[in-house]
Amino acid sequence: MLRRCSTLSNMSSSVATGAGVKMSYFLQSKPVRFVLFTSFISLGLMSPAIADGQTTASNTESGSFVDAALSDWNFTIGAGAGFGPDYEGSDDYGVGAMPILEASWRDDTFFVSVDRGIGATLLRSEHFSGGVSLNYDWGRDEDDNSALKGLGDVEAGLAGSAFAEIDLGMYALGLDVTQDLSGEDKGLLANFSAEYRHSFFDERLWISAGPTVSWASEDYMQSYFGVDSKQASRSRYNQHDVDAGFKDVGFNVGAMYSFDENWAMTGSLGYARLLGDAADSPFVESENQVFGGLAITYHF
Repeated sequence: MLRRCSTLSNMSSSVATGAGVKMSYFLQSKPVRFVLFTSFISLGLMSPAIADGQTTASNTESGSFVDAALSDWNFTIGAGAGFGPDYEGSDDYGVGAMPILEASWRDDTFFVSVDRGIGATLLRSEHFSGGVSLNYDWGRDEDDNSALKGLGDVEAGLAGSAFAEIDLGMYALGLDVTQDLSGEDKGLLANFSAEYRHSFFDERLWISAGPTVSWASEDYMQSYFGVDSKQASRSRYNQHDVDAGFKDVGFNVGAMYSFDENWAMTGSLGYARLLGDAADSPFVESENQVFGGLAITYHF
């Protein structure tokens, strides 16, 4: 049950942040290199299993050691599609592909994932877990939408996250704090979520639902919703200064149906309403934002 709930929560968080929604993200050179990097790590971890299949009888003892080492690993591969706004605040939507590649050691004690980055769970008890991860922040391109003309790019780069979850089975509370590490002064974003989970059909179908709220630092708000004097001179917008504060509040629904012990279909739908200075940004066309995704995964 723990693994299924974790997978469902991860998909829901992806929807909440809009991760993997736009096809153009995966055509940019840096994201592609990151995907390939995590893919090679996953393949490297799986290669002993491939080699083990070619082991001769004289290497039976070595093969047993490899089997024992790999027994602590879980792998998930898959693909899907998602939709979401061209940028936070846009009323134009796009559809794109979502590759799914993940390797997890001892129930997320260590993990490598296209979606969640590279991370480790450092604290764990019966109802609590917490850890850190290194992620890729997609940033924002001026070419994403004509409404962004003159604002320039919000550069992509690395970000560090700390996460914590209180898991009470059917109920869970989560906190994820992400800080820019690229030196681009993109600031800090904190996401809080609450979730209710329920299973049907002998745990073949899992449903989750719950609210989310996010808080952003002044640097983050200025990067994604502000207009400084230089941007105002290049664009059709007046200068818009922002402060730290709550960025949005929303609600997410997720579902996962297991066809068997390996194959599953996962879907999610999320809604967020921009608040405060974010909602007042001159290039925000709609305060209401909707995200969604559907994927087929193979777990082994």
